[in-house]
Amino acid sequence: MYRHPFILVFFLIVQNLCAQKLEVDQLACNSKYNEFAPVSYNKGVVFCCDKPSRFGISWIDANGDFPTKIYYSEDKSISLLSENLVTKLNEGPACFSADGMQIIYTGTVRHGLSKNNNKLGLFFSNWTFEGWSEAFPFEHNSMDSTYSIAHPSLSADGMTLFFSSDMKDGYGGKDIYRCVKTGKGWSNPENMGPGINSSSNEIFPFIANDGRLYFTSDSKESTIDLDIYYSAFDKGKWSAPVRLPEPVNSESDDFSISLNADNESGYFTSNRNGKDDDIFSFRLSYPEFEACPPAESPTFCYLFEETNIIPNDSTPMIFEWELGDGTLAKGLSAEHCYTDFGSYHVALNVYDEKTRARFARVSEVDVQIEKSPNPFITSVDSAGIDSTVIISAAGTDLDGFETDQYYWSFGDGKRASGYEVSHVYTEPGYYTIQIGLTGKESDGVIPKRCATKQIAVGTAEQLAALNAGIDGQPRSSVLQEDMVFVEADSSQLLAYSPDSTVYFVEFKQSGSPIPLDDPYFNNIKYEITERFDSKDTAYRYSVGQTTEAEVMMRVYRDMISSGYLQSIVREEVARNFNTETKNSWWFIPDSMTTAINEHINKFNDIKFDLGTFMIRQESFDNLNYIAEVMNLQQSLKLKIKAHTDSIGTNSNNIILAKKRAQAVMEYLNSQGVKNNRMIPEGYGEESPVADNGSEAGRALNRRVEFEIIFEESRKAKK
Repeated sequence: MYRHPFILVFFLIVQNLCAQKLEVDQLACNSKYNEFAPVSYNKGVVFCCDKPSRFGISWIDANGDFPTKIYYSEDKSISLLSENLVTKLNEGPACFSADGMQIIYTGTVRHGLSKNNNKLGLFFSNWTFEGWSEAFPFEHNSMDSTYSIAHPSLSADGMTLFFSSDMKDGYGGKDIYRCVKTGKGWSNPENMGPGINSSSNEIFPFIANDGRLYFTSDSKESTIDLDIYYSAFDKGKWSAPVRLPEPVNSESDDFSISLNADNESGYFTSNRNGKDDDIFSFRLSYPEFEACPPAESPTFCYLFEETNIIPNDSTPMIFEWELGDGTLAKGLSAEHCYTDFGSYHVALNVYDEKTRARFARVSEVDVQIEKSPNPFITSVDSAGIDSTVIISAAGTDLDGFETDQYYWSFGDGKRASGYEVSHVYTEPGYYTIQIGLTGKESDGVIPKRCATKQIAVGTAEQLAALNAGIDGQPRSSVLQEDMVFVEADSSQLLAYSPDSTVYFVEFKQSGSPIPLDDPYFNNIKYEITERFDSKDTAYRYSVGQTTEAEVMMRVYRDMISSGYLQSIVREEVARNFNTETKNSWWFIPDSMTTAINEHINKFNDIKFDLGTFMIRQESFDNLNYIAEVMNLQQSLKLKIKAHTDSIGTNSNNIILAKKRAQAVMEYLNSQGVKNNRMIPEGYGEESPVADNGSEAGRALNRRVEFEIIFEESRKAKK
């Protein structure tokens, strides 16, 4: 066995007692006698002390000390834990079951009148309405005075009992053993092996809630001082013991450590202040971080899309993106991931396919990928109750900052430290995770850096309930937070990360597709998405894609209140979600179609030069409005119906009407409305709305009418 160098010790246990500064204080119960072996109990601490009591004393040991008794201290008051557990010999140290209803303590096993024949053993007592019951002995106590058993520690589940003993099968001195609880009692004692034990003494074991075994030894580095070590059980074996650094261990005897349930505080014993043993408390000291911004991860992957150009297959033109890092991509859209931070100038060029002559550079935009001045938090955005959440600082890249330590606050009163930590949330809710970094700048300044991230915990129903009372209206999928609209020279570019996590409310699954005009959708006011999952051959219907889980909670509540009781909040990678999407549409009830068409035809005053299909300038404002409506909702289709007066032949008037409808379609197309979404029709003089006998009547008959095709708008939109 050997003692690890301090620097190695420091890094090995950064998530526990050595990761940051410890605050150490003496307890008020200390006196001129020996106080040792402290453990938490109720709101105070239980410990051993060898001060004289009012009970008769038979023996005094070789050092002149009285037998030890078990005491309880709370708010500076000190008393015997129970008179029912007191004898004329030794009692303690002790441990308790997790529920505090059983005590296991060290006591003297008497086999005769001579004190030399007496050995130590373990005793059990249960809490009753009348106090602690009469103690009964551990089944593996020595019955022939050949060995002692002492210093018990019980695991949180009550199934494993650790203790120290000088049984003859040990490695020398006292060793750490354990027994496992079975249906017939406790298994035979098992020596913890040479990885834990040595030829000297290993005593005062303590098994912490996180599974680490702490113990005391005097075998390391040829010293007779007692020091505190720990070992972790990993991959089927216990790790090499690690000595705790100062201020737990010192140049004096330090022993008998115990941790509270939070694994961040506890007690230990030391004689560092003199020859007597005293009890010390310790607590991890975390630095405070204030005004921490949300953690922001740089986006390296983008989808660039030119939305205002309609490709024409009849022209010898190709579209090619220059992505700013030497990469070229053909087409009106390009998906690209950059490999480093920096500024990238992105441009869309139009080339002659045969000669490679560049016609024009139609779109340009600069993409800035900058390092955040604050750390990043890598974790899931939502988790189930009692599930383990892995949280790390992966993605943190700070220029000119040398990190010394990572500190975490989980938002539920618990903390930890280390580059990667794990945490279990036991209650539903929204929790703000905080990461704090200490270190130093390149100029030697010692600052702090911090950031936060919110995580939702619970079932989908519980997450929805958490958002009750949040103000604001639900947002549809067109308001995704990870979309960035960038104004280019002549058009708009749409950039977003295809690897983003999107949340959505799934309200229906079906083995076959549901007709898109089915009245089942009548009460839904959001854009509806139909997806097909090939794994289980199911059609899935959802609404409201967004990157913010809390937004989905409002949508979820609306869907439940509208009668869609199968609704559930789900999450998926945006790329996968889009791949599975088959249809997307708005459901418009028949009761609304007439009112909508009446409104849009308030803008049907489209004028032409007499006898021609040339649109007059004063008509452009109305047509621009129609184009805005069509561009706002891409699933709509528009019927353009042109009419004339009765002057001229009917056949000529039909031809003129068709040309006027075509002219209107071409103008709307120039404003971004795709031709396949418009149906031009010419009716000539067939459907007058006024008498053609007067100029006023003929003026009314020379008109263009618009009709939204709702049945068509419910068809698939990819």
